[in-house]
Amino acid sequence: MLQQAKSILQVSKYSAVNKQSYLQVACTLCILTLLCASFGAYAENTSRIVKWKDEKGATHYGDKIPPQYVNRENSVINKQGVTVKHNKPINSQDQAYDLAKREQDKKDKALLGAFTNAEEIDMARDRNVQLDLIALDNLNQDKSNSLKRLAANKKLAEGFTKRKKAVPADLNETLLNDQQEIVLIDQRIYERRQIIERTRQRFDADKKRYLQLKNPVTPDASNLQPTTEVTPSQISVPPSKSGSSTR
Repeated sequence: MLQQAKSILQVSKYSAVNKQSYLQVACTLCILTLLCASFGAYAENTSRIVKWKDEKGATHYGDKIPPQYVNRENSVINKQGVTVKHNKPINSQDQAYDLAKREQDKKDKALLGAFTNAEEIDMARDRNVQLDLIALDNLNQDKSNSLKRLAANKKLAEGFTKRKKAVPADLNETLLNDQQEIVLIDQRIYERRQIIERTRQRFDADKKRYLQLKNPVTPDASNLQPTTEVTPSQISVPPSKSGSSTR
């Protein structure tokens, strides 16, 4: 029994040693694989050539583009001399155009989804300006009341003047307040009218765009020039070189 136990213990120790050796070898292989991959990527990057032009149009070659020329046109060439990538410069105008087009497409989609016909746009416009029109009527009424009050106070002041008496200070202050109030109301009336006009213009523009989307413009056939038809009598036949007539 003791001899068998010793044999089992030796086998266990041998297996543990083999397992540890296997793990060391595996770790070593993994490290070598990563190093090879990194070296390959580094070799690939260092073997490429980059071509670019400076502000004077002169062509340059190198393994890296200087920061000041990154946004210029450039090309990447492999070690065989073949262009594998061509980078065009960023055009701010093209970017602005693409952005504006995407925004317009988004608005067009929302416009077509919000209305089923042009009359609905007119009704939406009228609903939107209704409250502003009511506010405008109220402001005009306030102005009318202020003008009447100012006229009455002026009449009182004229009465004092006719009697050759000094106009009371509180009456002069009231006249000044009435005048300032009318100026303020006029300013508010102007602003309200501007709001109403902008709202109408916005809906009118939406209606015009809606009609354009629903009814795309097609070439008018009446504006096309007709093809002139040539009759046989208009075709001139050159005379025969032999001078003989056909019988």
